[in-house]
Parts: sequence; structure tokens; C-alpha cells
Amino acid sequence: MPQPPAQRSRRFLLASSPTPEAASEGDEEGGMPPRQPRLAWQETWSSRGSNRPAEDSLLAVERTPVEAFLPEEDSSPAEDIAQAAGSRPVEESQDDVQWLDPNKAWKLCRDKAVEFIRAYVRGTEKDDEEQKMLFLSKICDLCRCVTEKGAPLNLHGFCSKHKLVENIMALLEKEPVDSLRTAFRQKAMETVALLSNTAPTALHGKKERLLNMCCKSVFFLPPESDVPETERVLYTKTMKAMDTMLEGFVLNCPIASFNVEMQNMLKVMLDFAVSKNSAVCERAVKVIERLITFIRWYLVIKILENFENYDNDEPTDFILRIPILGKLLGHLLLFSSGDDSMRHSALESLHRMYTVVREGRAYSLTEDMENYAERHKNLEDTAYPFSTTSTPCEIAKGFGGHLFPAERLDIVLTALEALQDSSIHDKQGACSVLDAALEDPFYWLTDVPKTMECIRRNLGSIHTASARQCLDSLLLRLTYMMSREELENLLQFSPPRDSTDLAIWEVILAMPKTLEKVLNIVLLGIPLCQWCKEVTEDTCIRRLALLAQNHIYEEDFVNPVHLQSYLRHPRAMMRFLVLKGLCTVSESPVKAREIQVLLPDILEALQDTNTHVVLKALPVLKNVMAHVERREASGPALQLAEKLLPLFDHESSQVREHSICLFQAVVEAVLRQRKKKMKSTVHRSLLPLYFLMRDQSESVAKASGEALAVAAKFLRRKELKRLAQTEQTWRIGECLG
Repeated sequence: MPQPPAQRSRRFLLASSPTPEAASEGDEEGGMPPRQPRLAWQETWSSRGSNRPAEDSLLAVERTPVEAFLPEEDSSPAEDIAQAAGSRPVEESQDDVQWLDPNKAWKLCRDKAVEFIRAYVRGTEKDDEEQKMLFLSKICDLCRCVTEKGAPLNLHGFCSKHKLVENIMALLEKEPVDSLRTAFRQKAMETVALLSNTAPTALHGKKERLLNMCCKSVFFLPPESDVPETERVLYTKTMKAMDTMLEGFVLNCPIASFNVEMQNMLKVMLDFAVSKNSAVCERAVKVIERLITFIRWYLVIKILENFENYDNDEPTDFILRIPILGKLLGHLLLFSSGDDSMRHSALESLHRMYTVVREGRAYSLTEDMENYAERHKNLEDTAYPFSTTSTPCEIAKGFGGHLFPAERLDIVLTALEALQDSSIHDKQGACSVLDAALEDPFYWLTDVPKTMECIRRNLGSIHTASARQCLDSLLLRLTYMMSREELENLLQFSPPRDSTDLAIWEVILAMPKTLEKVLNIVLLGIPLCQWCKEVTEDTCIRRLALLAQNHIYEEDFVNPVHLQSYLRHPRAMMRFLVLKGLCTVSESPVKAREIQVLLPDILEALQDTNTHVVLKALPVLKNVMAHVERREASGPALQLAEKLLPLFDHESSQVREHSICLFQAVVEAVLRQRKKKMKSTVHRSLLPLYFLMRDQSESVAKASGEALAVAAKFLRRKELKRLAQTEQTWRIGECLG
């Protein structure tokens, strides 16, 4: 790999990035790759410079070109070639071999590797451990002969014809997941890394499946703390081999297909990162950290390699656009607030990805992205957003100014899904991510319908109190952000389908601002009959918006018994909405008689602490009492009179006035045979009504005088009736005394 030039590019080189001279610590800091020591994949195989692999690599076999061809142990080279060709061995002395032409030795070594690989691929005994390891070694020998020593062979064609990568995957699939036992996985990944360097086209279209297979064979091993002592060293080398393979995948990727290939690789890793198996999850997050580091190195190198090809004042054509980036960042943000074992890796990954995104998009920001970045510049100028004390909200805001709309939306959707009870993520962390969106909703919530659909899909699985509260806040904000057209579409073309939709409508209709917005659409004459067709006993809330209209047709009214649960709803605005609809409906004599079944619940509403609810309950009761027959009204009248007395002293003058007027109507409606039971209640009303005749509200005072006259008539107290009718308040006191 070429070393970066000393001059520093305007992109991908932050002030914090190490210079080439100080790059020995670049790996730890997430900066440029160091000059020394060499990268692992280069140590395993290099097309330039030394051909000696790293000491701990299974490919490390220090032999001269001729020695590479020499037989091992007691066999002769002639015997090996004869065995590969299926012929009898030919006697040949060791001295003869030492004088072979080196070029000829490399070609013979190539032929030996080719013959063995062909025989192995065609053979049936592929599970023999020694043969498996030799198969991988011969692939490495072949790469070495062809690439470094120029032995002629179409390496890509040979790999494709004999399906070398597919054979490696098939062998990996058979490896046990409960232990390592052998070094096969280590050597398999080192071999793949070597192939990616010497014959990258042989891996075209196979990297995703190959990576998935390698991860399956390693990630499901027991937790690192439970790895047997005898396998600890092998485990470390195997994980290092995975780093080597990923490094080779990334650094040998053509820049034209970089976004696509990184999308595929990150998708594989993210699938493992969200596993409910904690060991799998932890390993995947750590590998993602390394993968992002390699991405950072790649971009630094590619920009510096082409440093002289573009002017310093003009950007390159390359734009970092990895479709899965938003989802990846969403999960990393959630991991950053979770378990300590993954938090450090998540924060490191976020820090390095932030560097990649900020530098890689320096010339592709839109105006709103630049404005958002400027508003949160204090977070960008320090390392604070990525410290151990940072919240996901702060980190998200640090990223926000460098993310495209679809990526911001994916972060929000990922956080929403993390609120589910079954999610592996911390609910507090998910709420923190959503707080960033709620602070600047018009920037983050770029697709309201898609976000609403995500809420609908997940709401039924969210029961944690803090999560529901966060979700409700987001839902109300989305409703408030909806355009008139979107809200009309929601009302007309998206009827609630199940209890989840009903819960959404309960939230929307429960807050004054969103309720007002919905009702404004409804009162404009939007035809809701089609929206409300499929009413069942459990879904009558579909009519609540319809009930709130000032004009309603009887055929659109739902069976009132279905409204009982909503009259007892914990949200005051829900009770208000139902009573508002009933107030309109009860003006019809037929419907008023049907509403009698709701009288017990409506009577309870008179004791509601919400004044608006009480004010809507009073006219409903008045309409019902006015339209039912006196025989039917007489029974409920006794209970109603008792409920009304405490309202005479209500803080709201409107409640006092309406309750007094209704009390008067109730007293007049009682039949003769029930008057005896009513007398006690009416008698207790005399003194409060007398005092209310001097109320500051003229309407209350007038209503009190009229009610007092009716009460006196009911009690057959003619003098009191006359004094009340003539408003002689000073004498009424004497009469009551």
C-alpha cells in the first residue's frame, strides 16, 4: 500500500489526524494507517517488497524459491510431482534440485499447487483436517507464484472455474460453533485476505456471503471469558485474522463500487450486532469499530493517492453515500448508552464515522444541513459529543448537520423500533435519540407518513411507561406538523384497522392542539362517513371525530352503549370529546331516549375535576330529561338532583348557572308519587339557592331566584314562592329562618 504524501489534503485529514511521521499510533487514534509496522494483510502477502509473512500467520513459511519446491520430510520433489500427476516417482538427488533454475522452480511450484487444488476440489474426502489445511496452503502458494514471481496463470479464471471461494465457504459452514479446536478458521480468513489482494475480482459478488459465513463461524463461539485456556491464543489469532480479511476487503475495493460494497459489508455486521445473543452482539460491535477504521484509512489513502489529480479549491466527484449509514448510526447511538462492554466500542465507532462523514461530505452539504451544523457548532469543535458522559441526544445532534434526510429518518425509525419491549436496546437511550428529533422536528422528521406508519407498526409492542410517554410526544408532534392534505388523507383514506390504530387516535384526539387541528378539518365538511363505516363494539372511537361535528345525521350515530368505556377514559379530553358528540346527538328525541343507558356514566362526569367535561355533561343531561317521558325521567331525576347540589358552589359561574337550571327542570319533572323521596333533597337546596341570589354573576343570581321559586312551589311554601318571584331577598332570609 503506498504511503500518503507528506502534504495534507483539505479532506479526510483533521487537525487531530497523525502525520506520517507520527502515524505509529494511528490505529489507536483512528487516524492514518502507520508506515511501520506493515499492515497484517500485507504481512501475510505482499505484491510489493518482502514476501515474508507475519510470525503468527499460518502462511509464515520461510523458504527460498527453490526450497519452496523441495519436498517435506523424506519425500523427493520428483515423488511429489509424480503423486500429483498420478505417475510413478522418479529418483532425483537433492543436489540436482538445488541447481534448478529459480524461475523453473516457481513454475513447478505453481503446477504442484494447481494439481493439488484440482484433485482436492474433485475429491470426496474434503473433511480431512490435514487436507483442508493443505488446500488453503496451496491456494496461498499459487497466489505467491503467480503474483510475485510472475508464473503465468489466469488466477481469476482459475479461482472461478474451480470455485475456490465457494469451497472455502462450504468448509467454514461445517465448522463447530461451540469451540475452535483447530486453526482452520484463522487460515481460511487469511487465505481470503490474500485472495482479495492478489485476485480481487475472484471475490466479486461473493464478499457478502463470505463475510456472513465467517461471522457465523466465529461470532457464535462462547463468550470470550468462557473460552478455554487452551484456545485463548488461537481465539485471539482468529479474531485478528478477521480484521486482516476485512482490511483486505476494504483497502482493495474499487472506489467506483465503494459505497455499494461498504453497504453490503455493514449490513452483514449490523444483522449480527442486533442479535439477542450478547456474545454475538458484543463481537459484532467490536468488528464494526475495526471496519469503520479501515473505511477511514481507505478514504485517506484514496484521496491522497489522487492528490495531484484535482485542484485544492475543487471537490472530487466521490460522495460518501452508504444507504445503511443512518440505521447503523442509530444502533451505535443506542449501544453508546447501553452495556459498558459495548459502549466503548460504540463511542469509538461513532467518533471515527463522524470523522469520515464530516470530511467525506465537506462539499456536498445542503443549505439546511449547513444551518443545522452551524447551530450545533459548539458540539463539533470539541470531542465532547463522543465522551463517556455524552448522551445519545448530544451525539445525534453532532452528526445531524452532516446527514442526508433519509439517514436522519433512519436514525429516528431505528430509535422508534428500539422502544419495543422485546428490543435489546436501552429504552432511555432510544428516548434520548428521539429527543434530538423533537428539539428540531422539521429537520429530523422528514417523512411524516413513513414515521407514522412505523409508530403504528410498533405501538402494540411498547408498554414501558417512559417509552410510551416519549412515543406520545412524538406522535403529537407529527400530527401538529402534518399539512392539511396529509391530515385529510389520514382521515379519509386510512381508517383505523385495529386496536393499535385506536390507541394512536386516542393520543391525537386527547390533546387540545391536535384535537383542534383534527376538528378544524372535520368541520370544513370533510366526508367522514366512509372513514367510519366499519364500526364494531371495540372500535367506536372511529366516530369520535364525527361526533364532534356541530351537525350530525342520525344514521351516522353509533350505538351509544359502545361509548361507555370512553366516558370512563383517563384522559379528560377523550371524555370531553364523547360528551360533545352526545350533546349534539341528544338534541334528537329518538337518540336522547337511547342515551338513557349512559346516564350513570354521564352522572359521574358531573364530579369530574375538569370543568370543560362538566360543562358538556350538563346539557346532555338536560336534553335527555327533556325528551324522555316523565315516567322514565322521574327515577333518574332523584339521583341527578343529589349530584347537582355540590355544583351550586362550583368555581365556574357557567357550571353554577347550568346546574341550577337543570336542578329546576329536574324538580319540575318529578311525578307526584316520587315527590316524597325528593323533598329532602329540595329542602337542602333552599339555603344555597338563597345565597346564590346575590351571586356576582347576574345570570347565576337570576337562575337561583327562579329555581328557588320552583323549589318553594314543590314544597308548597306559598310565601317563600312569592318572595322569590318578587326577589325580596331580605325577607326570604327571615322566611327560611
